[in-house]
Amino acid sequence: MQRLLPIVILSLATVAYGETVAITTVTATKKVVTQVNTATAQAETTTVLKKSGTTWIQDAPATIEAREQLVEAPPVPAVALVDCNGNGISDSVDISNGAADADNDGKLDSCEARYGDLNLNGVIDQQDVYILLGWWDIPNPLAGDLNGDTHTNAEDLGMLLARWGLVP
Repeated sequence: MQRLLPIVILSLATVAYGETVAITTVTATKKVVTQVNTATAQAETTTVLKKSGTTWIQDAPATIEAREQLVEAPPVPAVALVDCNGNGISDSVDISNGAADADNDGKLDSCEARYGDLNLNGVIDQQDVYILLGWWDIPNPLAGDLNGDTHTNAEDLGMLLARWGLVP
């Protein structure tokens, strides 16, 4: 039986948390497109296509043998391409290139802090309020300026309180 070897084609793009990204696996004769939710990292839909000349058409394996061939292809993990800092590079690539992730949760520290988790413990709580208040009304603060206006003030405190709880 012929063994199918997939090639994964991914494009690095800015994908917001909770959006759906398409993960595509391509062989010479088959293409599998899986829609993955970036919030849950779960596959939502999978479409199998077969090559017909130069175009791809939807394929419904009609025989057990065709299904077995498809199942024998090595699995490709679903990878959500999240780019929280909007630099056009996946956060996982940023981290592997040396970007800070002190708590090893796979999220850039800069994005967690910008969201309001100022002590990077995964929760926006009273400790974050204390840090924000410690930088109150200081120009260009190192922490607490959630809206990017170069000052930590009431707007930032309001944003922090509105995001209270677990960091997504």
